[in-house]
Amino acid sequence: MSEVKDQLQQTVEQDTSKSLQQLIERLKPLHVMLSQNTYVKHTTSRLKRIIDDAQAKITVLLLGKERVGKTTIINALLGRELLSASKTNPTSANTFIKYGEEECVKAVFLDGMVATFDIGKIELLTTSDAFCAQIIREHMDYIEIYIKHDLLKTVTIIDSVALEIGGKNTAYFSEILLERVDEILWVLNNGSPATDPEINLLTKLNQRGMKPHFIINAIDRSPSSVGEFSKQEMAKYGDKCASMLGISALQAIEAKKTNSVQQLIDSQFTQFTQLIQQLSNNNEKKTHHTIERFLDWLHRLRNEIEGLPMREPYLSAIKSIEQYTEDNNYEYSLQQRDMAIVTAYEEEYVHVSGVLKSVQTLYQLLQILTTEIYLRDDVVEIFEERAVRYQQAVLDYRKLHSEYSQEYNRLEKHYSKTYGASLKQGFTTGSNHSKNFKERAEQLNILQAKCSDLFLLIKDYEKEVLEHLYKTQNHITGLAEKRLQSIVQQVNDLNIQRKRERSNIKSYADKLSEFTCIVEAQNFIRDALKPFLLSDAIPLTDKERNQVINTIDCICAVGLSYGVSKARMTPQTDQQLYIQSDFQSNYHLQALRLTEADVISVLPNIPEEIMM
Repeated sequence: MSEVKDQLQQTVEQDTSKSLQQLIERLKPLHVMLSQNTYVKHTTSRLKRIIDDAQAKITVLLLGKERVGKTTIINALLGRELLSASKTNPTSANTFIKYGEEECVKAVFLDGMVATFDIGKIELLTTSDAFCAQIIREHMDYIEIYIKHDLLKTVTIIDSVALEIGGKNTAYFSEILLERVDEILWVLNNGSPATDPEINLLTKLNQRGMKPHFIINAIDRSPSSVGEFSKQEMAKYGDKCASMLGISALQAIEAKKTNSVQQLIDSQFTQFTQLIQQLSNNNEKKTHHTIERFLDWLHRLRNEIEGLPMREPYLSAIKSIEQYTEDNNYEYSLQQRDMAIVTAYEEEYVHVSGVLKSVQTLYQLLQILTTEIYLRDDVVEIFEERAVRYQQAVLDYRKLHSEYSQEYNRLEKHYSKTYGASLKQGFTTGSNHSKNFKERAEQLNILQAKCSDLFLLIKDYEKEVLEHLYKTQNHITGLAEKRLQSIVQQVNDLNIQRKRERSNIKSYADKLSEFTCIVEAQNFIRDALKPFLLSDAIPLTDKERNQVINTIDCICAVGLSYGVSKARMTPQTDQQLYIQSDFQSNYHLQALRLTEADVISVLPNIPEEIMM
């Protein structure tokens, strides 16, 4: 019976997933049509997000007040300190964490521009209080972090900014972001109850059909009171949440560091991970969520198109173009943003170009390799293992030699005082030496033998390191050069986007008379989209079907005049399009220049054996 039920459920999920894909394939050409007209730009952007989100993995949002541990929970999930869990500077940018073969950070700005950074720039974009970071964040919408982690193959995780208190004693959170998420994990701190504003927001989410899962973090602080705290919270709003689970993110992180099974069990983080995996498989819910978002979008489109005949198409379009071409304040603001980005690139370029300059010893090289991730690959790591092994052997030898020398000096002093001779001459033939002297001399010879063996081993290690020194250091210099080229390419990409922006503005001016795209969209919605929405392929209630019919009929009833004149002006295209950067001419890469003398450690000679 259970197998039949599972098969039926699987069939339903497959049909639902198929219906969603068919809907998205119809929305794509609609988006292409509408994107040609600037007057429905924001509505078109919303449609693009619906399409992208529907094709993306299940999106899980971590929501909560400031300093409840959202960032720490994500770090524990990913098994690395990816995000900065600052006590003084909380996360100030909504952060989408997605799967990616190449690790990087993308800053998505309010005007649609995207800037790509190295993974090490996460703090700059989320918690840094540096001046250039503040300027960048003023123009930023959200960031996307791409890392290679198995969990992210099935789910996208969002680390959100803290809840704010809005009007009517209700906690505020971005409506646009809430629309994009499939599941919400609401984080509370153990012992810190949900406030009235939070509960009011929870009620509003319920009205929209969203039931968050509540996560009580830091259960390790007061394990005995977790159950009582959970009961109290469940009594207040348990009917408004999908579930409630207590965890300890810090315990989970510590468990990974120490490989402690008991700590992992105590943290209850395995149950938390299982919850996320369970949520990531709910494609049926994602389909219903996408349909709800689209119906709401369709209503927005109706309002937009119904308002178009009452607007001043000519003046509005020209005003939009002039905003980019003649408004100095706006242009200056964009230039500030771009220069802040370039400043961040330049700082990294300066650092990378000179990072190898100060390396004068093998030890300094090993220290650099631990902090500069871009200088590492399989070749470097093999050399690093050899170098570490060599240096450790050198340390062991010096320690052993020091131990021998101290003991030898004590015995030499005692022997000379007793027999009036030196140990260097060996024990005097025929002398009646005490048992203690002989035993101590024998122990010294054991240490001497160990020194001798270790000395020979060091020479083998040393030979191995020297054989690969020059080839490896050239390889490391090449990795630094590759990173510098990547930074220059990022600046070039920024310039390409600036040029593309100007091209788009001119295109808007050329198409002021081209409202045919709106008419095409009306016809497409009526002839292709409406029949599909009313078919059995899409699971709609009777109320939703009536809403679809009424909305589409209103959209198609709007008459638009698309025989307008060409624009009387075009944007100036001779303005500075490129951000000037002289990284390569101003800062030259300092190559790694270690010699054999810089690598070889000077060792004290092997002690001589005491002749017995």
